[in-house]
Amino acid sequence: MQKKTRTEAGIIGQVSAYDDTRTSTIKPAPKKHRARVYMMRTGVNGFTENEILRYCRLSSGRNYASDLERRLDIQLERINEPNGDGIGSHFRYRITCRADVMRVIQLVNGNAAAGGYTGLSQREINDILTLYPDAFPAA
Repeated sequence: MQKKTRTEAGIIGQVSAYDDTRTSTIKPAPKKHRARVYMMRTGVNGFTENEILRYCRLSSGRNYASDLERRLDIQLERINEPNGDGIGSHFRYRITCRADVMRVIQLVNGNAAAGGYTGLSQREINDILTLYPDAFPAA
């Protein structure tokens, strides 16, 4: 069984309907991957729920932080910050040590390998690790 398809050059060619040629495609990174990478790239300044919403286009930033804590058995530091309008507040979360960052990196790259999407390169890992000194004072 043959079907006609239009190629990029605009020429009609014959392609078998039973063609099982696999093409390599790069999957887009899932939401959790984007959120975790953003969390690590904020460094010692940390991130708020609103920043995850703004920069990653994801809601419920608190859920991504809580998921990391549960999954990796780490404790993120929480700093209570009042909102600019004076009504209410949000937590600023931050990863507390370089060892915890390494655990998150291993999780991100392990999930990327299993899921078939691009993980962090060695250069990106080094850039992230420079954001976290061996020990820094808690606020």
